[in-house]
Amino acid sequence: MSITSVQLRVTSVRARGSRGGAIFAGYTPDEKYLVAVCSYEQIPDSSLVDKNQHWKISGTMQQRNDEPQIKAISAELVRPSGRNIIDWIKNSEQCRGIGGVKAAELYEEFGPDLVERILAKDIASLTKIINEESAHLLCYAFEKHEVADTLLWLDRLAIPRQIGLKLVEFYQDQARAKIEENPYRLISFCGKWSQVDTMAQQKFGITLDDSRRLDAAVEEALYAGMRNGHTCMPATQVKASLNKLLGNSTLAVKALALDTESTQYTRIGDFLQSAGMLVIETYIAARLRLIASANEGGQQSLWGGALNDITRIDNLLATYERRQGFPFATEQREAVITSTTHNLSLILGGAGTGKTTVLKALYGVMENEHEAVGIHQVALAGMAAQRMEEATGRKSMTIAGFLNQVEQEAIVLGHGTVVVVDEMSMVDAILMYRLLRHIPPGTKLVLVGDPSQLPPIGPGLTLHALVGIAAIPQTTLKVTQRQTSESGIPLVANAVREHRAPTFAPYQGKGNGVSFVACDNDNLDTTVQRIYADFGGSGSDYSVQVLCVTKGDSGGTKNINWLFHSLHQQDAEQVFIHDPEFGSVGMRTRDMIPLCVGDLVMYTENDYDLGLRNGSLGRVIEGRRGMESRESICCVCEFDGMEYQLDSTQADALRHAYAITVHKSQGSQFKRVIIPVRSMRKTSMLDQALIYTAITRGVEQVILVGDMEAALAAIKAPASATRRHVTLPYLLTQPTEA
Repeated sequence: MSITSVQLRVTSVRARGSRGGAIFAGYTPDEKYLVAVCSYEQIPDSSLVDKNQHWKISGTMQQRNDEPQIKAISAELVRPSGRNIIDWIKNSEQCRGIGGVKAAELYEEFGPDLVERILAKDIASLTKIINEESAHLLCYAFEKHEVADTLLWLDRLAIPRQIGLKLVEFYQDQARAKIEENPYRLISFCGKWSQVDTMAQQKFGITLDDSRRLDAAVEEALYAGMRNGHTCMPATQVKASLNKLLGNSTLAVKALALDTESTQYTRIGDFLQSAGMLVIETYIAARLRLIASANEGGQQSLWGGALNDITRIDNLLATYERRQGFPFATEQREAVITSTTHNLSLILGGAGTGKTTVLKALYGVMENEHEAVGIHQVALAGMAAQRMEEATGRKSMTIAGFLNQVEQEAIVLGHGTVVVVDEMSMVDAILMYRLLRHIPPGTKLVLVGDPSQLPPIGPGLTLHALVGIAAIPQTTLKVTQRQTSESGIPLVANAVREHRAPTFAPYQGKGNGVSFVACDNDNLDTTVQRIYADFGGSGSDYSVQVLCVTKGDSGGTKNINWLFHSLHQQDAEQVFIHDPEFGSVGMRTRDMIPLCVGDLVMYTENDYDLGLRNGSLGRVIEGRRGMESRESICCVCEFDGMEYQLDSTQADALRHAYAITVHKSQGSQFKRVIIPVRSMRKTSMLDQALIYTAITRGVEQVILVGDMEAALAAIKAPASATRRHVTLPYLLTQPTEA
């Protein structure tokens, strides 16, 4: 049977395979209608096929259902993907001011000819949609980065769109050359090893023992470790990973032998570390040791004199105590003195041990001696920053917001300024690196946290690595102040902190202490609901809060929020938002739960214009109708006693908050807490630090519900932080380099 080649302009896409392949129809240059049938072998990513594209199809002709079809043996996109062009324009730094709407309008107006219009610098045509300045920017960007050719090439390789866009943005006009030189560079842009490896061999002729492949396999093994929180990996574990990635133990040994030649990773004793993570941890260690040694930026001269006079500080604290009406514990006094007299200090302590009291006293002492001192409070999560602000009475912000303001020079650091970072246990190595890069010499740094609480989600450990390092001044607070001794929470929390099985109080309904109510997974959600009702929970406030280990399945936030919404707000007025296509529609959150007036909600983004932060807890108090656009107000919510009017875009950040994850709760406290504990296959998700953090969120009463055996196993097991492989503790003990 003869092979025919045709060029087809796509007019409709009839089917897309979930794993690749597509059936689409269109017209040839001589206006003959034709249907193309392409398997996953010709089109690995079916989302690449779009209307108005031009494809060159080779295959056999056949007549099916009274229409001509070509069964493809090869399919080649001969014009860039419309979606790729739209996404690149709206995301490119070079095309600022042209958003997604305008990018889509450009493609709708010109179709595949858009590329030719841009390359021809047809400003007159482009200004039908965008202004002249934007048109010139767009033409310059395409010319500079050779976007058209690059996107077409990436489409033909079937590289996922999001990865292709990152490549073009990072390498610009060198994207194609860089990937042709070493296709394994795709791994750095979130490409999957199996897909990149297959493509490298089939399309770039990379052999199994090519040093680029072996080097990339080691890097992939280290990246996998980073995804699990490690910054380095034992060579033995890397070898085990290489056996799977390369499918050959001989090649694994050969790959490990490349360590002296590779620029991508380094061997440190029995460990391997990626070049990037080594730079990050080395910088953190050297910078912190310099700050602590007072050899950076003349800090000693700035904070010397009165603030190094311990007797004077003691007298100031005595005055502060009289004003507050209560005495400080010995360790609290030590924490203030240490943080006042050193340029870098750690304030460590469990939940409720008075860290905030120490900070307030510290600020008072510093301002007594330097009225113009600039104090900046930051925390990783929005909720923690908000609670810090409420507790100290001073402005606080997230680390992300702080870095943004420093970059914009809205905050000026250096001599006479102090940066206080709370909830340090959750700050990973990458974020600490960014933070230190933004803090100039002369800035005093105070790090506050509890190493027994949740470790970072990202790679590395910062606070944990600093604990016990002799060169880093630090104080540990041990006396619990937040919960009353009668509640029994401190005793149970301390037991969990020390990996001991705690003694739980019998559950007798609303009262004090920490109890455990056993039940199986099938009855977990309804048991949580029953206890919530026992506590007087009405679904209208946060006096009783459910804290979950996971989002999905029984005992997860999604199930419990569905249940509580149905119980408390099913018949309430639904919130409506504006949809560009359908107009006013009833709103559902991303968990597909209807949002109604009266629902308890969490705001999940940092919106500094609104004044709301990721983790803010509130309640929907009013819905609006008759919205004309996404910018129209759709609902009113109350957060911390203040009303906020939200439009449809802002409302997208709302989630139900009858139940929240333990991670989201860090930095907050609730009168009564319910913690669902499910037996899980992935037992690593149920961690001692997570249980400890959840218990210490409660002030009067805490109830754990579910699988006692799973909870005790997690409590007794080493915390996940102790299982992380990091080099920062080792680097902190090495001589400081300028």
